[in-house]
This record gives sequence, C-alpha cells and structure tokens, in this order.
Amino acid sequence: MEFLDIIDLDGNLTNKSEERKVVHQNGLLHQASGVIFVRKNKNEYELLSQQRSFNKDKNAGLWDLSASGHTPSGQTPIQSLIREIKEELGIAIKKTDLSLLGKFWRNEIHKEDFIENELDYIYMCEKDIDISNIIIQKEEVEDVKWISINDFKILLESNQAVKRKNVWDYLFKYIGYN
Repeated sequence: MEFLDIIDLDGNLTNKSEERKVVHQNGLLHQASGVIFVRKNKNEYELLSQQRSFNKDKNAGLWDLSASGHTPSGQTPIQSLIREIKEELGIAIKKTDLSLLGKFWRNEIHKEDFIENELDYIYMCEKDIDISNIIIQKEEVEDVKWISINDFKILLESNQAVKRKNVWDYLFKYIGYN
C-alpha cells in the first residue's frame, strides 16, 4: 500500500498523508516528479521518451517523459525521482545531474474514480544515454527511444503522447525550439 503526502494549493506539505487510491478517488493535492533526458544529435535536440506500459491505469501505451512517478510519503520529489529513474530505466543518476525545469500543476479526470490533482516537479538532464544500457521495468515501461523534437511534436498532435502542454511548451522554449 502506497501513501502520498497531501499538499495545499501553494505546494506546501500539510502533514497529512493518504493511501494513493484514496488520493485519486478524492482528487487530493499531491506531488509527483519526472525527468526529461535530452541530447543534441548533430544540430537537433532529441528527448529520451518512454512509452508507458499498456497495463497502466492512465495514459497506457502513450509516449511520455523519460521517467516519472508519484512522490511517496516521506520523500522529496527529487529523492523519489532518482529512485524512479533507477527502477524504470536501470540508470543511476545523482541529484547534481538534474536541473529543475519547473513546477507544473496537473488536474485531469481519467475516470469517475481517478482524479489526478498533482504538482509535478519536472527536471531536465542533458545526457547522451546509450539505450542498449537501459533495463526497463516492464510493469511501468513498454519501450524507450530517442525522439527528435519534430517527431515528438507529431506524436503529440496525433494523440500518441501524454498531453502535458505546459511542460512540453516550456521545454521546447527552454531549449530554443518553438
């Protein structure tokens, strides 16, 4: 059973935690974190995207951030993210490898009893990762690949990638790609 810390509208911890299922049933505010690995290939940026497992309860089979997850009770978003990267991709990352891209509110209703109401801490890591060294966690990840920004935009437009408009727009602007 996984517990998540509850936060207020300013993103501050409330000293309350609740079971993950209850958090989503009631749309309680909580934290999550994610990372986008980027690299420059010739003169074009690419991002390492994971295809979410087809067995996930939301966004199954869609292309998304490199790694992400909810922040369990008692952990910080960055502590949780370092663990998620290791679990999902088999990659060991240090805190100093990550730069906070931004904090983004996410409010989505996936089903009547699944409301995602979270503050996402999104980090960026400029690192050329050899995909042959990645060990994916099959329960979470279907596939991973480096995708050019142009090709990723096509995935977004064709509803094959997770809609995180504010995150993707900010990333594209940050790396100088409009």
